[in-house]
Amino acid sequence: MDRGSGDEIDGRNLTPGVSGGTATDKAATFSGILGNGAALGLLEGALASGEVSHAYLFYGPPGVGKRTVARRFGAALVAGGDAGAEERARRGLHPDLWEVEPEGAFTTIGRVREVVRLAASRPFEGARRFFILQADTLNVQAANALLKTLEEPEGETVFVLLAASREGVLPTILSRAQAVRFNPVSQGMVARFLTERSVEGGVSAAPPSLKPGLAAALGRGSVGLSLRYAEEPELKELRDAVFEAGFSFSGDFEERSRSAGEIAARAEAVGVAREASFLEGVEESDRRSKEGAKRAGRAGRDGAVREALELLALAYRDAAAIVAGAPELVANADRVEEIRRRVEEHPGADWAGAALALGEAHAALAYNVSPEAILEVVLSRIRQRILAPSPGSSTSASPAGPLRGSATPGRSTSGSATG
Repeated sequence: MDRGSGDEIDGRNLTPGVSGGTATDKAATFSGILGNGAALGLLEGALASGEVSHAYLFYGPPGVGKRTVARRFGAALVAGGDAGAEERARRGLHPDLWEVEPEGAFTTIGRVREVVRLAASRPFEGARRFFILQADTLNVQAANALLKTLEEPEGETVFVLLAASREGVLPTILSRAQAVRFNPVSQGMVARFLTERSVEGGVSAAPPSLKPGLAAALGRGSVGLSLRYAEEPELKELRDAVFEAGFSFSGDFEERSRSAGEIAARAEAVGVAREASFLEGVEESDRRSKEGAKRAGRAGRDGAVREALELLALAYRDAAAIVAGAPELVANADRVEEIRRRVEEHPGADWAGAALALGEAHAALAYNVSPEAILEVVLSRIRQRILAPSPGSSTSASPAGPLRGSATPGRSTSGSATG
C-alpha cells in the first residue's frame, strides 16, 4: 500500500492528480495493496473486460485503501492502456483525473456544479474522465446537483464516491452507484507489512516509533494508521498523553484541564508535522501550496483529536478485557501491567461504559467545538464512570447520557464542564 492512510485529505481541492508508483498492465494496477482481495478482483475484472460502471461507491473504515485504490483505478482508466499516461496519472500529471476535496465538512454545490460541467465535456487527452468525491460530505443540495449526471452520464466519465459506510450516503446517491466494500485488513497482514518495510528500509532508515505488532494493533485494521504509528513519533507522544490523562482520576478540574491541554498540544504537533510534510513534497512553494499545507495541517490536527478519543476508548476497552479475564484481547499490549494496576485500583469501575461515553464527543467535533473543551468534558464524565459506577456496570456497559457542555447541532461553545 502507498504511504499514507489511503483516505486522508491531501490538501488539494478540485484539481487533477494522484500519487504513487507506476503500472504497466492490469495485474500491476493494484500491486502492493494489502487485503480486500474481493474488491480488487472486481475492479481488475472491470479493467480487463472494459465493462466499467459509470459510478462506484467505495465504502469502509478510514485507512483501508479506498482512496489509494480509487486513484490507481482512475489512473488505469484515463490512460486507456498507455503505460506512460498511467505513470503520469499516478504522479498527478494527467488532466483527466480529478479529486474533489470538501471545503471544511462539506463538498459545496458550487464545486459539484463544476464537476458536472467538466463531466459533460470530452476528456482533454485521456480515454476517459475520472472523478473521486467523498460521498458522505455531500449535503442534499450538492447531491441533487450530481444526481442527473450519475443517472445519465455523458461519454466515458467514471465517478468513484468514497464513504465510511453506506448509511452515511444519501439513498438517491447510493442507488446510482455500484457499491464496493472495503474491510479492515487483518492485524497479522499489517504487522508483516510493517516488518518487511522496516527491514527493507536498511540501517539508514529512521528508527520506528512503535514495534510492528503493536502499531498494527493500534491501527485497528487501517494500514495507513498502523504505518503512521510505526513511523511518526508525534502519534506516539499523543498516545502517551492520552494514557496519562485517561487513567488519572485523582486530580481536580484544573488537573483535568491541564491534561486536556496536553492532549490538544500533542494533536497540534501532529498537524504541524503534517503541514511540514506537505511542503516537503512541493518543488516550489507558492500561495496555493501554502494554503494546501495549512489545510493538511488542520486536517492532521483534527484527525489527531479524533484519534485521541479513539485511543481513550481503546484503553478502556482493554481495561474491560482485563476485568473479563481476557488479557490476550488487549490492543495496548505494551501496557498490560499498567492497565491491570489501574483496574485493581478501581474495582467495579464501568470501563466499558467509559468507552461508550466517548461517542458523543466525536459528534461534538463536527460542530467546531474547541478540542480542549471536548476533552475536558470527556475526562469529567469518564471520571464519574470510573469513580462512581452504577450498580452492576463493571461487566455490562450502559450507554452514557448526554455529555454536559457538549455541543448540539447549530451551536458551538468554548466552555467546559465541571464535575
